[in-house]
Amino acid sequence: MKSRFPVSKIVIVIGVIFVAVVSLWLFFGKYSNYITKGGVKNNPQGVVFIPKQSPLMVSLLINPDKLGNIATLLPSNGEQKRVFKAIEQLRTKLLSQAQVDSVEDLRDWLGDEITLAVTSLDYDHNIDNGAKPGYLLVAKNKSPELAKEFLQTYYAKQAVSNTAELIFEQYKGVNLVYQRSTIVDTEIKQVAAAVVADFVLFANDLQVLKEAINNAQAVDLNLAHDLAYQKAIASLTNPKVSLAYLNLPTTSAWITNQGEISIPSVNESLTLSLALNPKGLIIHSALFGTTVEENQPPSLTKPPQTLAYIPDNSILSVVGVNLQDFWQQIKTGLDNNNPLPQLIYQGIHPLEESLQLDFAEDIFSYITGEYGLSLSIDEINQELDWLFVTEKQEELLTDKLDNIAKDRSLSVGKLPLKNNTITAWTQLITTSENNFSRLEAQVKGVHTQKDSYEILTNSVNVLSNNLSHPENNLLQSTDFQSIIQDLPDNNDGYLYLKWQLAEPYLVKKFPVIKIVELAFKPLFDNLQSLTLTSEGVENGIRRGTIFFNLVDR
Repeated sequence: MKSRFPVSKIVIVIGVIFVAVVSLWLFFGKYSNYITKGGVKNNPQGVVFIPKQSPLMVSLLINPDKLGNIATLLPSNGEQKRVFKAIEQLRTKLLSQAQVDSVEDLRDWLGDEITLAVTSLDYDHNIDNGAKPGYLLVAKNKSPELAKEFLQTYYAKQAVSNTAELIFEQYKGVNLVYQRSTIVDTEIKQVAAAVVADFVLFANDLQVLKEAINNAQAVDLNLAHDLAYQKAIASLTNPKVSLAYLNLPTTSAWITNQGEISIPSVNESLTLSLALNPKGLIIHSALFGTTVEENQPPSLTKPPQTLAYIPDNSILSVVGVNLQDFWQQIKTGLDNNNPLPQLIYQGIHPLEESLQLDFAEDIFSYITGEYGLSLSIDEINQELDWLFVTEKQEELLTDKLDNIAKDRSLSVGKLPLKNNTITAWTQLITTSENNFSRLEAQVKGVHTQKDSYEILTNSVNVLSNNLSHPENNLLQSTDFQSIIQDLPDNNDGYLYLKWQLAEPYLVKKFPVIKIVELAFKPLFDNLQSLTLTSEGVENGIRRGTIFFNLVDR
């Protein structure tokens, strides 16, 4: 028989950690003495037990017991009550699967850190029994003696069995405890445990536990002394409540249940730190192992002026200066079936079709200045409208597009609109109504110039609103300004998603999003918007920030 530590436990633990952080935000949003700090400065100490080749590590750097009595302190609020009901259900499920009777069993000894890791893709390296990942849970303890008492009580309950016996063993000066099957050639689901100084270790196999002790005693083996991890941690200096480290090639192999992978030429890793904020949650990211070797400082020191032409009712907005690089990321996202790149592509692909052109080659490669792209939903047909803004260059982009439109047999003409002159690309089509045929001009695109920028869109209404209500833009939006003041000033631009407006459309087009919503319901129930920015490359680390806005202003 093959024994495996269920992946569902890992999902539950990660889910509980993330939901716990959302809950802490809901609580400390009312009691802001703590939240203004964002979290703690210290990094996980339990990484000394985790091997350098670990595919995945997630650490909660606060005591989860702080959630215990939060619900009773909160004002009566239906949304918050729902959140805490979800927390309690997740916590109960976690305790049940871990076979712990109640949180009281943990409270006396559990400290301010819980670190969970996938230690290996296949800990026994036996291809005959399939991939058996190693899992390690490291919990900081407030009292080694109380932690040992907990283990004795816990394993005393497990020992009542005709098929298993309780084993105590010494290994390199550490007392280990685990179960062993009393039936020949039969494996049992086991948890091996030990108290090592200020930490309690739980592993899904005795071998995994022994290797964890080896890692702590031979520093060259553990993650704390890994160069990529050290560089990433050094770059993430903000306070945090949680930290995650992913070795991207091996994490991908773990997800697909591969027992081993060939050593990649470039070993990419991603480190994420999660911080509290009065308006929500902030994730700082550090990507190590990118193909970019030279330093690339952020291209912007202040918000780009293209924001002044992006409608504030857009469900998705992207602004920056390196459009070619951004579009390459979109193409990568399309290959990986990422919903956000697909949403952007669905918005502008109709123009590619109507003009029979390739945006990346025919347009984006010519744009070197600031740009802005936004998507909004047409209230009548519920389809996407797009708007594109770029700085004027010596050769106007719209002149180039006008020539392409003419080559594609579209009519190109100038029209008055809101005291401005616009250019429209139209195509004559035949329609029938009440047995009468008539010709209609179908608009494929419209554009105009304003100040030092070119504005291009597929919708006359979008352009009309843009010209008649210039104050309704993101640069003057109090919501958007409130968000970016908590993001780094020096960056490469912003991707801004209004979740509450975009969610119905996204779920309709990408049903898998509904599953993600259910998995992290407390987060998505309160999520108002999502903002991403990147901060260039320094010392081989590509930095980025994600802001989850949970406040409905």
